[in-house]
Amino acid sequence: MLAFGLRWFALIGSNVPKLARSRGRRLRATHYVVGGAPATVAGFGRARPGLRRSRPAWSSHGAGVSPPQAAAQLFALLYPEGAHSLVRLPDGRHWLAAAQGGAVLSQADKLFGSLEEARREQQALLALRPGLREQDGELVWAAMMRAVEPGAALAALPSRWAELPLALRVFLVCIGLAAAAPPLWNTAFITFVGPTAVKPEPASVPDPQVDAYRALVHATLAHAPAELGRLLAGVGKLPIQVSGWALRRAQCDSDALQWNCAAVYVRAHPQATNHGLYALLPDGWQVSFKPLEEATLMWRMASGALRLADMTLPAALHVDTQVVGGLQGLRPAFASVSLSPAAPLMPLMPRMAAAPQTHTGQAAPSLPDMPVIRRRALVLHGPLRSMALLPGPISAARWSRLVVNVQPQLQPSLTSSALVAELQGDIYEQE
Repeated sequence: MLAFGLRWFALIGSNVPKLARSRGRRLRATHYVVGGAPATVAGFGRARPGLRRSRPAWSSHGAGVSPPQAAAQLFALLYPEGAHSLVRLPDGRHWLAAAQGGAVLSQADKLFGSLEEARREQQALLALRPGLREQDGELVWAAMMRAVEPGAALAALPSRWAELPLALRVFLVCIGLAAAAPPLWNTAFITFVGPTAVKPEPASVPDPQVDAYRALVHATLAHAPAELGRLLAGVGKLPIQVSGWALRRAQCDSDALQWNCAAVYVRAHPQATNHGLYALLPDGWQVSFKPLEEATLMWRMASGALRLADMTLPAALHVDTQVVGGLQGLRPAFASVSLSPAAPLMPLMPRMAAAPQTHTGQAAPSLPDMPVIRRRALVLHGPLRSMALLPGPISAARWSRLVVNVQPQLQPSLTSSALVAELQGDIYEQE
């Protein structure tokens, strides 16, 4: 069984499996595959809900294979030197495949209903990757029907609960049973024996969930609209070439009060030395060397954070129309824009409008109505210059990570550049 039409993303970091699972959960995927070396990419797909317990609902042809294989990753393994092909599938659709250096290209693994549309996308791909060799579609299909590669097998994305150690899961279940057993016993006892007299309590009983929700809203931070511009300006000051050293990638991660940034430089000239680079290090920066060929510069930047409780959050309808509409207008400047469905800031949080009750069953004074806050994960991938268009229509967001890679391009375009960036964050709204 072959799976087509996965979404592919580059992974940057040392713990690739953990990064892949984390990205898959943000995308609400059910299966994933990791491939490529030294550049690592991951493909993500989502099975139809009705078939997840039996078999994934992938596009399949030929004899059933368990587990299913990612067609694009299988193509990359069959042609590790780099290739592209337009394959006609038995159902009449056309599949565009492309890989380079054993890694699937994010512009490929797409299905088209017409040959003309597929060829237009193929020409756009070749404009970005003119060095790729074309493979005959029929030969590619025949080779894929025969091939079985463990490296192309799709893995089911485990839940966070399933990843916990068995001992910890048993411990948490026991805690839950210990918390639920007394109320159940009291209910059963009252049913058979009868209620006992309870002294009235004039004071209301606070709702722990309400208190927890208030604390969460006051503790959750968002960035001011100008914060992203400050971050981009700081990263933009990094020199591409300095004293014979060349920038390869940079990454900034956000915590409560600051940005933690790192930039990787490699020796690009025989006269480049560690001492020469260290002498140019700005005040407050740190450096670590992989002694002969690579250096990592580390620094921090202050972050202007605001509490969600102090902000006026946009309504969900405003986000669906104005914010999403603004992102749609910016979409041509990016290679990809991903926005997840809204999820509650605090899962299983009840509505606040209902008044709590005392032990006597009398309604206590009602709590002030608190809106239900939700968030959506936003991921933008494209040229670094396109990030300057943000925050644009986004008024309430917390940016978590900015990654910049230096990838020389033979022919830069609107959505491709030598400086390729990925920006991750959450945008907030209220019901």
